[in-house]
Amino acid sequence: MDARIVDGVNKEYVGDIGVKHGRIIEAGEVEGDAERVIEASGLYALPGFIDPHSHGDWGFAWYPNCESAVMQGCTTVVAGQCGGSPAPLNKFVIAPGVLGTQVYEKHPYLYHGPTLLSLDEVNEMMRVKYGWTIDYRTMAQYFEFIEGQGISINYVPLVGHGTIRVHVMGEDYKREAKQAEIESMKELIHQAMKEGCHGLSAGLDYDPDVFASKDEMNQCVSSLRGYDGIYVPHWRRTGRRRNVKMGSYSAEPIQGILEVIETAKATGVRMNIAHLAPGWHTVPPMTPEIGKTVGLETLKPIDDAISEGIDINFDVIPWECWEPLPYLCSLHFTQWLRLLGSREKLVEWLKVDEFRQKAWDEIQSGKLFQRLVINPCVNPHWAENLKIITHIDDRFSGVTLAVAAKILEKDPWNALCNLIIADPNSMGAHADYRGIEEQMKEFFKHPRGTAGLDVGIIDNRDTMKGYPPYATPLPDTFSGYPKFFMRYVRDSDFLTMEEAVRKTSTIPAKTYRLKDRGTLVSGGHADIVLMDLDALDHTGHPELTVTYPKGIQYVLVNGEVVVDNGFHSGARPGFIIRRV
Repeated sequence: MDARIVDGVNKEYVGDIGVKHGRIIEAGEVEGDAERVIEASGLYALPGFIDPHSHGDWGFAWYPNCESAVMQGCTTVVAGQCGGSPAPLNKFVIAPGVLGTQVYEKHPYLYHGPTLLSLDEVNEMMRVKYGWTIDYRTMAQYFEFIEGQGISINYVPLVGHGTIRVHVMGEDYKREAKQAEIESMKELIHQAMKEGCHGLSAGLDYDPDVFASKDEMNQCVSSLRGYDGIYVPHWRRTGRRRNVKMGSYSAEPIQGILEVIETAKATGVRMNIAHLAPGWHTVPPMTPEIGKTVGLETLKPIDDAISEGIDINFDVIPWECWEPLPYLCSLHFTQWLRLLGSREKLVEWLKVDEFRQKAWDEIQSGKLFQRLVINPCVNPHWAENLKIITHIDDRFSGVTLAVAAKILEKDPWNALCNLIIADPNSMGAHADYRGIEEQMKEFFKHPRGTAGLDVGIIDNRDTMKGYPPYATPLPDTFSGYPKFFMRYVRDSDFLTMEEAVRKTSTIPAKTYRLKDRGTLVSGGHADIVLMDLDALDHTGHPELTVTYPKGIQYVLVNGEVVVDNGFHSGARPGFIIRRV
């Protein structure tokens, strides 16, 4: 009752929302008796957030309560992204992330773990750790499995081209596919679409999709035409993430954007470009003016294609430009942590000049992939992009490595080594690939731009992996949507609440043809968020957040209360929203 309703269609108004049998039966002045009344005075009532770019399908089986998503107001995810979906499966598979420790223990590695394992081996690990095995082989069978246990949010499935490529080519995927293999891929796409998938995703920077030719992708995407399907590409932004040596050159990211636009034009299939990012690398120091110009020029070919009648949308990762290493020593010394066994052992060796030089030589060799923003081989600003979050010496907490190097009067590499020696447990984060806020604002201002988190689903227990580089979930896993509303609505005048709702709910629903979702109008599905905007906040360090946010008071999914006064109710009313 008495909520500040922003319904995705009209201007904000104060009123009530009546819900019955999972649907909104009335909004405005609602009279009559109710089984339950939620007093919402002072709270915003918003359509449940629809994440257009999620990896949640890799977590449903282990986290069916979908805590990290629903506790921040996300009621629907479009999953199966970046070329990876739970099925179809054949002899070889990518091991689920929850088996990371088991894979590392069975197949120790210094640089890169195995891309594929046999399904038999994965199932043996599953049997030992969880007591059950992956018995589904098709998307239809996966849907039945998930529906059997229930989930707390809605799931809009895509089928992954990479998963299909592995199904057809197995371990022999590091080449262009033959025509007979492409035909087999197309048959699997047809099957997945008939089983209820909404479209096809691709991960063109990742194995195995990075080896796919333009012709292969065009043929596979063309298979979607008869279903009004959607193509969702992770476009070629970095190239294959291997062997990036000192002085390496990679094509400007805009070439990857142009490639997927060409596919949309050639096939006539509608497209949502995944996690749009700046189309150019910038070597000079970034300024707001340069950032804005790069943002606008990145959008230009998209706008040109839209003006030609091509149906293109895109999502943008909303987190601020830092993501956890998490330890300061995690990424540039990963292989040494694996070899030596602990951060303390690494510290002892970093005191040895010969070892320190050897570690630098390894960086230059490109044997271990480094994120381009903190890769000394290709980015002259790498030290500016690495932030020290916590350190035993307070002078360095909250500053970049570049600043710390000046304080220590050392070059960035030796400053990094000295900082780790002083505090092996110091935490760090790095800038992400988005550039700066001026670029992102151009993307978010665009009428087709939406907020996509690009995260998985988890709960708030055991959030750090127990082996190097000790990975933790991205902060948006827990607080991406709250931060979006805090930064762009509450703490600035960049977006109105109505505009923000369209970015987080209404436009994603339209993009993926989700009937009666993304708005709060009579007859629609009752996916509702009750938000205390003033109290909205992440918890812990913003760069290291691994707990649920504040200010999301209630969340209803299909009319059932899942978040009840800030706590998960245990309900699992989510639907698998199949293509119809």
